[in-house]
Amino acid sequence: MSQSRLRSIQARLLVPIAARSIRWPPVPACGALGFFIVYAGLHERGQIGNAHVPFAAVALCLSAAFVLDDPSAETVGGTPTPLLLRRGVRMAVQLPALLALWGAILAYAGLEQINGAMWIEFTGMLALTLALAAIGSRFVGDERAGVFAAPALLIVLAASAFVSPRWRPFPLDPIGSGRFDLSGRWTIAFAASLVVFVIAGRDPARANPLRRMAFGLLRHRVVATTTAPEAVR
Repeated sequence: MSQSRLRSIQARLLVPIAARSIRWPPVPACGALGFFIVYAGLHERGQIGNAHVPFAAVALCLSAAFVLDDPSAETVGGTPTPLLLRRGVRMAVQLPALLALWGAILAYAGLEQINGAMWIEFTGMLALTLALAAIGSRFVGDERAGVFAAPALLIVLAASAFVSPRWRPFPLDPIGSGRFDLSGRWTIAFAASLVVFVIAGRDPARANPLRRMAFGLLRHRVVATTTAPEAVR
């Protein structure tokens, strides 16, 4: 059996397990909060609705912070199924609901002019949240990654707000009307977060090739230094 065929079978078997173990309550709760934020923005005097939409994106991403929380992490940690595959299945089960909620929020807000930019911002923020969850699983465990990722996301976004608009990495509101200001920053954030997610999602027991090369080089130098005096004798 080929490796790809084996992985597809494993993924199908993991779907019902992931659907039962995912923490679903934060999704509708944060979705309702997102709709309320946009509703309040649309009905607030002297304000425009799209000023509140990024905060609805933050609310949805807070629910995504718990997607990697796996109560059975210790049990399945020793199985041959790769960690990235298990996490990929969990994301494939939950993220469509978040994307549907975000699409409904944008339709309700009526942001046809910057609809594409808001989608890029949401996907970039979502990738940032998942990267923080992957990092958190390294420190607090796979069962409580969301406890780390949710406040970390708020801290990162708050810290970004204090950076000057020209260098702000994660702007909630578009800095300008140019393509880079509308979507370029969050596109870079999406790509960087994806790289971090993959690196942090490596199996802990898997050998690191860079570490193996460094260990081999160090071992070679130690052997060379210990055999040199014997060669002189």
